[in-house]
Amino acid sequence: MKRTRPPQLRREIWMQVRDPGQIRRWRKQRGYTQRELAMLVRRSQTAIYKVESGQLRNLSEAFAMAISNRLDVPWEDLFTAHEQTIAPAASTVRHAKSHHALSA
Repeated sequence: MKRTRPPQLRREIWMQVRDPGQIRRWRKQRGYTQRELAMLVRRSQTAIYKVESGQLRNLSEAFAMAISNRLDVPWEDLFTAHEQTIAPAASTVRHAKSHHALSA
């Protein structure tokens, strides 16, 4: 009988904006327009607008880090990190078991 590995758990990290106005103030202090900051962090001007206006409160870790790095502000001052461990969907596990049964 072939051994199977247990399903891999996946870690997901996202960042919550502490104060959207603070990001706007830092951007202006650094002399960037929304469009310029967007180009530097490889996002759209609309994404920067939504972050600054509070319409987009949860960002990917990469997006949040890019903003904090370009503004030269510690990420802890701008964002709160959240982490979640996610198990694979039950259908994925069932599919793997049925595939294993067919190949045996």
